[in-house]
Amino acid sequence: MRLARRAHLIGGATSGIMAALALPPFDLWPLAFVALVPLARALSDPEPDEAVRTGFAFGAAYYGILLHWVPITLHGVVPLGALSGVLFLGIMTGLGGAQALVLRELIVRRGVPVALALPVVFAGTELLLAHLGPLSVPWISLSLSLSSVPEMAGIAEWVGATGVTFWIAAVNGGASAALGAASFSPRALAIALATILLGVAPAHWGIRRAERLALVPLPPMLVAQLAIPREDLVDSARRDARASAGAERAVSEVERAEGPSPVLAVFPEAPWASAWSDTLEEELRGYAERLGSPLLAGVHLGPSGAGLAPAVGGRRNVAILVDASGVEQAGAGRLGTPSRAPSRLVHAKVRLVPGVERPGLIPGPGGGVLQVEGLSSGVLICFEVAFAADARRYRAAGAELLLNPSNDSWFRPNWEGVGSFAMAQHRAHLVLRTIETRMGAVRSSVGGELLVVEPTGRVALSRPAGGEGIERVVPTTTRIVTGFVRFGDWVGWLSLLLLGAMLLQPPGPRGNGSLRAPRTPAA
Repeated sequence: MRLARRAHLIGGATSGIMAALALPPFDLWPLAFVALVPLARALSDPEPDEAVRTGFAFGAAYYGILLHWVPITLHGVVPLGALSGVLFLGIMTGLGGAQALVLRELIVRRGVPVALALPVVFAGTELLLAHLGPLSVPWISLSLSLSSVPEMAGIAEWVGATGVTFWIAAVNGGASAALGAASFSPRALAIALATILLGVAPAHWGIRRAERLALVPLPPMLVAQLAIPREDLVDSARRDARASAGAERAVSEVERAEGPSPVLAVFPEAPWASAWSDTLEEELRGYAERLGSPLLAGVHLGPSGAGLAPAVGGRRNVAILVDASGVEQAGAGRLGTPSRAPSRLVHAKVRLVPGVERPGLIPGPGGGVLQVEGLSSGVLICFEVAFAADARRYRAAGAELLLNPSNDSWFRPNWEGVGSFAMAQHRAHLVLRTIETRMGAVRSSVGGELLVVEPTGRVALSRPAGGEGIERVVPTTTRIVTGFVRFGDWVGWLSLLLLGAMLLQPPGPRGNGSLRAPRTPAA
């Protein structure tokens, strides 16, 4: 019994480690297609309590490796930050236990084929994590494993990132079923061939699709990158001074450069600690005038509003368009009318990071498509890029480009050459959003990467984390309205419906869905 228990735990932990290594920053993506096999095999016929322990082992390895940075990042940022981070990891480990218990119920007691049980459970879980209201944390998805080979994730334009997870898990299920069948039997060979086809066909389609996509260049723009050390972020005076000094250096650098006039300059998320004020507005208007383009800046909007729509009840994390010329250029995203200056609120961050931005900030009402000199853009501030539905909404409203002002200085690096796990995972979400919507994206960051991503998911330009300056870029888009934009996350919702139907059906005979190979009758 003890040996069997160890085998179950080893199977769960092995799956967790393999799945973690498939995702950023390791990017060993082939592991994603076999990572869940040890977990499925370990759940072939254990008791319910063994299934939970197996799932705990999976969750501890998977989430522990990929999200170990959470307590490290929260320490010193929020009260009891490290403890809160450890509690979060404990909850995610418990999620692994719940997944394993449901899988055991489906496969062993209800006879659901493992090739269907695995994708339904994992895709359904990811959808639920994105729809928990203020507690939503859709951060770790199996689909992120393909962000380093974005062409292979091309089916996301039809099924979304959740659908990519469904596909990956289904391949794992097919491999598990093939191993569970009698060796070299016709059934085993048929399952193996079907699994190979299931893995290869969507990847091949995605690669060919990326080759045929017609990329449309957009007007030139400027994207800023600032460097503010983490220790200065928590000190308002030092943070404001570093932000202004960095912005001044970056703007001075572009003033001396030649090239076509940019239609927009994008600055990062809230480099200044102080709330929006007349002083900050004057500073930003000066930068806009020198750059020769309107400036999209991330700031905190306090209760006063300083001529903009006030953040009643507290501060909001917002993106504001500052135009020194006074030309009316803000589009449907305008939420307030300035009293004297041509500065307009474009987007107020809706998706606040649980336990970090709450209760210090209040969620905003979002915003609409920003229209600037023929360029239509949607703004997702930092963490919001993890929510596929928000990017889809912008594309459906006519956006051609995603703007992702971010502040990544909060993340501490892990070791030399790898940087932050969080930054690598953050980048992977931006890559998936471009594939789902087939529009380009740019990221302006404090302390993180400056990125330009094509609609294929390929990174066209990357400046490493910690740099400072402004890049003149020409992003791209496509004229395609994808199936995901039209129909939404239908695979995720279908997974939840199937999961509910399976759990409601009467259990079959015990072992009916076991993954073990059938025994050969004794002679």
